[in-house]
Amino acid sequence: MRKLICFRPMLLLLVLMVLHTLGSTPDTMEAQTQPQTGLPSNAYLDKIPIGTLGEMTDASRAVGFPAVSWPTPTVTVAFNGGNPELYALIEATAAEWTSNGGRLKFSFRLGDGTFRKWSESDTSRTAEIRIGFFTDAVRNGYWSAVGTYARRVNAGEATMNFGDLGTNLSEYYQGKNHAEWLASYAHTTILHEFGHAIGLNHEHFHPQCQTDLKLEEIINYLMGPPNKWTREQAMYNMDAKTYFATVSAKPSFTPKVDQASVMLYSFPDSFYKSGMTSPCRPSESLHYATDLSAEDRQYYADSYGSNH
Repeated sequence: MRKLICFRPMLLLLVLMVLHTLGSTPDTMEAQTQPQTGLPSNAYLDKIPIGTLGEMTDASRAVGFPAVSWPTPTVTVAFNGGNPELYALIEATAAEWTSNGGRLKFSFRLGDGTFRKWSESDTSRTAEIRIGFFTDAVRNGYWSAVGTYARRVNAGEATMNFGDLGTNLSEYYQGKNHAEWLASYAHTTILHEFGHAIGLNHEHFHPQCQTDLKLEEIINYLMGPPNKWTREQAMYNMDAKTYFATVSAKPSFTPKVDQASVMLYSFPDSFYKSGMTSPCRPSESLHYATDLSAEDRQYYADSYGSNH
């Protein structure tokens, strides 16, 4: 599945789930006992904070247009935490989405070239996408608001979070170890979250995935450690029927699952009915995409135009 044109303002839970937490947490030992996917040992699913979800799904915060794609040519981005070297790494990675041209641009910097900042004490929006590096129990993990729903989030709150990302990427600053960076899980994480930020949803809602995933096992897995989701949260995030019952437009699917997409999750093979031959299993040998797929790029072109 590529995108949905219009959402009902309620129950936008599932499109905000992310597959990314790299650093140590109190649940690390529990996480290591869970089924493995071949991903980094501490990578597991996290959810967007409940309070942020409530703001984004509040009908009174409607932004005046139904599409999740940004109507403005420039989307501003600001940071809370981290450092300029990390900001530059994120800026360069996000630009991979817009590298084919089109009308969308991310603006990370002020007129003097310094990176834009935001604060939890802000009462007006410093930027439309506000990136944090929060590791507290409520906000920890890697997650993003989807498209223009970021405009519903309070000015002093993040619309995207990269958890502990600011503590473990110094080896890649200022262009160092560039080939290794492009193959890293952190690089894919940034691409994935900015995919959400421009309006993309996950690939596992494709009918081929839904019929091959052992959904009940996955739901039970998500309800246990380290994720500890409620059943309702897990169902809205994993079960397409539950989700599509809440939206006002029909989903659009490609003929086949895009197994090379940065928006496709990797589950343990035991969670696929057809195991290693699952049509929902990522095609990359690393179990995650290291670059935008042709269909990822086509989504961007369809939504924002392209020079190619």
